[in-house]
Amino acid sequence: MTPQDDGWDNDEEWEQEEWDEEEWDEDDWEADAEGPAGDAGFAVPSKVMRSVTLGFLACLPLWIAYEVALTHAGEGWRGTAEILALRALEPFGEHVTLIRRLLMGALTIAAAVTFARRHRGALPKLLRVVGEGALAAALLGPILVALLHLSGVGADALPPAPSTVPPGSMGLLVLGAGAWEELVFRALVYGAVYVLTLHLVRFLGTPTRLDRTISEVVALIGQAGLFAAAHVASFVEPFGAYGEPFDAAAFPYRVLAGILLGLLFRWRGLGVAAWAHGLFNLALLLGAGPQVFS
Repeated sequence: MTPQDDGWDNDEEWEQEEWDEEEWDEDDWEADAEGPAGDAGFAVPSKVMRSVTLGFLACLPLWIAYEVALTHAGEGWRGTAEILALRALEPFGEHVTLIRRLLMGALTIAAAVTFARRHRGALPKLLRVVGEGALAAALLGPILVALLHLSGVGADALPPAPSTVPPGSMGLLVLGAGAWEELVFRALVYGAVYVLTLHLVRFLGTPTRLDRTISEVVALIGQAGLFAAAHVASFVEPFGAYGEPFDAAAFPYRVLAGILLGLLFRWRGLGVAAWAHGLFNLALLLGAGPQVFS
């Protein structure tokens, strides 16, 4: 788990002065309650926007879209990230769908209760998360194309848009799959790699502050590499998931996408990154491929 604000991560290695909500000053709390123009909830402190509970709640429509898609398309269309995240549920066999939904429902209730205890005006904040995610999705394609050109890979590395739009359930599926990938690779893998690296570099005697910078860089690149690998068949097939044959051009594209989404996650939180990812996936599905962005 990465350093979010709602206390779901008990790792005391994170800087408490940066993430502990109880140390907010009165100006932060007043901005949370009343915006500069008196609009409740719209002047949202960045710590609220990055909170785990707000991000989790913002992902709820995307996960519902995912479940609706599976209801129509079948469990054979389950996303790789979701399969990896819930691998422990596979022994339940035909009951795995019910247990998955009950688990997500319980986590959603817990997130809603926790957020309501700590913050005010959830709806405006949730709308802001979706709006920021949509803006980030619109910028993600052009930025990726520019970075690919600078790296010498070229825009052809972006996956081609499908020649025809698949059934409606596929659109819902890619929205939800994006949210699952953000939960797994940004919220879980990023945090795990950060904590492990931090312990390692401190054990090796790295100076304070530099140890956190090193850990951030390793975690950012590490989660991006695993995100790209999770799309490769040879990497995910042992876990019962489906992937694509390795493509030397598409792999760096996904690494760059993972880095950008990781930075967005660290800056604006899980919800913004999930909506950006899901909407970007949907745009590609509808034909906004390299020929549009480049």
